[in-house]
Amino acid sequence: MEWIIAVVVLVGETIITSIVGLIIGTWWNKKQKEKEELSKLREKERVNADNERCNKMQCTIHAEMDEMKKDFKQELKPIFDDMELMKKTMQKDVRRSLRQDGKMFCDRGYASQEEKTEFDELYWAYHNLGKNGVVDGLHNRVMNLPDEPKGDK
Repeated sequence: MEWIIAVVVLVGETIITSIVGLIIGTWWNKKQKEKEELSKLREKERVNADNERCNKMQCTIHAEMDEMKKDFKQELKPIFDDMELMKKTMQKDVRRSLRQDGKMFCDRGYASQEEKTEFDELYWAYHNLGKNGVVDGLHNRVMNLPDEPKGDK
């Protein structure tokens, strides 16, 4: 009978130890999981805070850059206005030269290859200044003129 009591006590102790072990293990696992979740939450909060700081910095930088662009444009406006005026003046001067030379070539009935080359180069310079179609027909007529007067062959 004593051995039955010893077995019952031993089994009871084993069961109690197992139950206590399970309880402690469950508790420990729960605490570890909570610790991991807290760590993840803190990391997420840190990342969010970093992102927020970066976004604020980016907004500040963009605002400062926009202000700099605005100031820069204001400072350059008179220069651009002067350049536009010079461009228009140059365009008118080149157009006048093209008309004079073109009329002379057409009136005389020919233009040498060298004259045509110079005329064509001046036409393309005019074209790149903002061609408006005024001398296109004249350019075509000059380029189609003979290279020599009719009786000089």
